[in-house]
Amino acid sequence: MAGAVAVLGGVAVWASVAGYLLSQRHEAATAQAMANDEQVARGLQSSGLTPPQALAQLPHQLASSSLLYYQDEWFTDDLTVSRSTIPAELAALVRGGQPHSQRVAVGGSPALVVGLPVEGAGAAYYEVFMLTELDESLTTLTLVLVAGGLLIPVATMTLGWWAVRPALRPVEQVAGAVAAVASGDLRVRIDPRGDASLRLIAESFNSTVDALERRVRMDAKFAADVSHELRSPLTTMVNTVHLVERYQDSMDSDGQEALGLLRAEVDGFQQLVQDLLDISRSDAGSDRLAMVELRLAELVERALPPDLLSRVEVTSGGASAVVRGDKRRLRQALMNLVANAELHGAGVTAVRVDATEQLACLTVEDAGPGLDVDELERIFDRFSRGRGSERGSTTGAGLGLALVAQHVRLMDGTVSAENRPTGGARFVIRLPRSTTEAPPC
Repeated sequence: MAGAVAVLGGVAVWASVAGYLLSQRHEAATAQAMANDEQVARGLQSSGLTPPQALAQLPHQLASSSLLYYQDEWFTDDLTVSRSTIPAELAALVRGGQPHSQRVAVGGSPALVVGLPVEGAGAAYYEVFMLTELDESLTTLTLVLVAGGLLIPVATMTLGWWAVRPALRPVEQVAGAVAAVASGDLRVRIDPRGDASLRLIAESFNSTVDALERRVRMDAKFAADVSHELRSPLTTMVNTVHLVERYQDSMDSDGQEALGLLRAEVDGFQQLVQDLLDISRSDAGSDRLAMVELRLAELVERALPPDLLSRVEVTSGGASAVVRGDKRRLRQALMNLVANAELHGAGVTAVRVDATEQLACLTVEDAGPGLDVDELERIFDRFSRGRGSERGSTTGAGLGLALVAQHVRLMDGTVSAENRPTGGARFVIRLPRSTTEAPPC
């Protein structure tokens, strides 16, 4: 808008100034030409002057040159102009007794020709006014207006940015805080820093996040308390199953089958309680990270059972990749991915350790049916179970991958799921590489 206004304003200013200057110059030139025309008429008729003498006595307040057409001859007081300077149409009008003026070019420069009939002498008087100074003035005006037209939008945008920036700053702060809360960071707060326009928003936002944080921590504490209370009866159940298993050989086939089912359910229940306890402790902020420098490849080789070591692939970059992480959490994340592949993905096909300049990558691939497109977005949600042909089974509570995502996020990493081009699912943990050399795991 500033550019459009500058262009329109510049055109309007140029047109008005140019029109005014040309009008003033035309009026002054016409007045001088008329005065000189009357003096030429007196000189030729009353004083008996010759045409050159009549032209020689003319005053020229404005820079001009005179021509006189008298008795079929042309006379001039300046050799820079001649009869060719006068347009034929203008000359015909003046000889017919009609005053006229016209702009022409003389030697490549603009000029104004004023033609008047000389009364009583049967002659025509022409005066040529050079418009070089006026042309230079209009050129200067054009340059000024063009420069202004270019600078005004830049200055307007700069001024607008400077004026609007304080008004947008609260919006940016609120947007950043909301994004942080949406990503799970309930510690973020808005500091108004004396900004009156932000104070009310900050107070409302901070009180809302405080209430949300209290609610989340209360829920997490409740889940932790429940999980903790379940451990005692669960321990009794596990010990009871161990005791009954001593008499398994004396049971009939139905009893042995029932005992196997009970053992599987108790093991699943025990894992569920442990997962709930880990998640609730993390939500409540009572589970501290034990961050150390470690080699990712060595941790993987030490954590996996012997039957899976043959499927481990370590690249040259992955062999030396050092990360800063929590050993227990990283081992649990790896084993949860392996367990997920064994339970839902028809077994692990590869465990790969690779690295880029900035990241260390741990990949677990399986031979299962892969993931549905909509599963890729929510596979790491709590109590989420896949709907594929094998992933739709009820095995597991749907907390294993949620724990993986939570552990990795606490170590400033990311985890993603995708389908392999050749079939099966691929889960990738990415952690920032550390510049510190780590001791063996």
